[in-house]
Amino acid sequence: MAHRVPRRAQIGAAAVFVVALSAAITPAGHAAATPPRYRPPVDAPVADPFRPPATRFGPGNRGIDYATEPGTPVRAIGDGEVIFAGPVAGTLHVTVRHPDGLRSSYSFLEAVGVRVGARVRQGEVVGTAGPMLHLGIRDRDGTYLDPAVLFAGDLPARVRLVPGLEEGEGPLRERRALLTVILDHLDSPYRLAGMVVDASGQRARLLLHYAVELRVETRLARIAMGMERWRRSRGDCTPPTAPPPRPAGRRIAILVAGFGSTSEGSGIDRTDTAALGYAPGDVVRFSYRGGRIPAEGLTDSLAALPARPYDELDSQGELREAASRLEALIAAVSRAEPGVPIDLIAHSQGGVVTRLAIGEAFSRGRLPAEVRTFVTLGTPHGGADLATALGALDELGGFDAQLAALAAVVPGGHDPASPAARQLSEVSDLTRQVAATPVPDHLRMVSIAASGDWVVPGPRTLVDGERHVTVDLHGLSAHDELPGSPAATREIALAVAGLPPTCVGAGQAASALVEGETISFAIDAAGAAGALAGMSWPGP
Repeated sequence: MAHRVPRRAQIGAAAVFVVALSAAITPAGHAAATPPRYRPPVDAPVADPFRPPATRFGPGNRGIDYATEPGTPVRAIGDGEVIFAGPVAGTLHVTVRHPDGLRSSYSFLEAVGVRVGARVRQGEVVGTAGPMLHLGIRDRDGTYLDPAVLFAGDLPARVRLVPGLEEGEGPLRERRALLTVILDHLDSPYRLAGMVVDASGQRARLLLHYAVELRVETRLARIAMGMERWRRSRGDCTPPTAPPPRPAGRRIAILVAGFGSTSEGSGIDRTDTAALGYAPGDVVRFSYRGGRIPAEGLTDSLAALPARPYDELDSQGELREAASRLEALIAAVSRAEPGVPIDLIAHSQGGVVTRLAIGEAFSRGRLPAEVRTFVTLGTPHGGADLATALGALDELGGFDAQLAALAAVVPGGHDPASPAARQLSEVSDLTRQVAATPVPDHLRMVSIAASGDWVVPGPRTLVDGERHVTVDLHGLSAHDELPGSPAATREIALAVAGLPPTCVGAGQAASALVEGETISFAIDAAGAAGALAGMSWPGP
């Protein structure tokens, strides 16, 4: 007859075993287990290293991007079990869970070579790469880790070495994590296109851009992420019934107009500066030739600043040069009125120019402390769909007559092939620079969009990590009317007062997201059609 061990003795023995096991794998001041060594998944150049975002939706890279040749075998960085293998938002991914609880994800694959549940050994092929491979590594809490640190053998202390239950783990959890990575890249499509630009030039960026943007999954993913941003902002918004307070004390407003504007007139002139609390003598508008535009009634100190008129061609020139001139004006205003707060209010292209000016001044330690608030209205921070479409015709060639005709009929003498129009394309080098230029933390910024804007659709006005609001404004003139609309005036006032944007309901948020993505998709479809026509039937 077998001897039965008392239950208390069983529990005691189990406890001793657990303590002994913990001592064997957890350092107690003397010995520690050697963490498993990981190896890179491919032998390819690093195109973009790990750059952890400061906020959940902030700019950054949650892993490492490798510039790979299409068809390159992608190998598991360590032993583990495949817990996800398949498509997310039209792109292919594999996720492997390792014995220490880490999860490695291999994203933007050309083909998947494993199935869920398969056991893989280090170095075993899990798929093949396209022109780019993204490797992400997360701990059990979902925190992204720097793969380069793991490859060096430095396992972070926060990682638990004892395997345990994966509460809540499953396909849905993996899809949500991978969606975050996908959106990092979809919001900046030039990062994908940049991997092949050396071989095929601007045309490759353009075609790859449209290959991404014309996916329905891309639009649905952005809408889903937009609703997640809305959900998280519900506790950080101003009730619509709360009136914005008028600013206390004197403030100076510097207005920056957009593409095709002149010193004689622009959409930014619609801004209701009086309702915002600015004295008429404290409102200065930037001149694209440098200094301010000529204006009557300015205070003596601001009236002494150089005044230069400008025309349509000036506002369609090189945007970096315009940013340098604006930086000089901001510095001159701060010297003329030291200690007086300065608010920068920019429309359309003017927001891009202002962002470049701020970034350059801040990087050199020259951004005046007086600059407090930065508001953009209908600004294509992510590039303009329309500029990309026009750029497609110009880049592919054979459309000179069409572009000339378009330039002749577009009001205001706008040139769709001007330097500024080229730079506002979503795949331009300048758009890449803007995306890599963070807004200084001490500035209050808000990006305001019009829900029915056909010139700059709402999705293109987003700035990573900064506040954003879409106001209900429709029609072909919505872009020009935005600065003077009562809804935009309210949002500017809230920003100047240091308050968050107005709260909106779920229905209004969803409607604005769907409308913006629909408009953007329609423009992209037209641009892609032109690109394909240019490839198939090149002109003379």
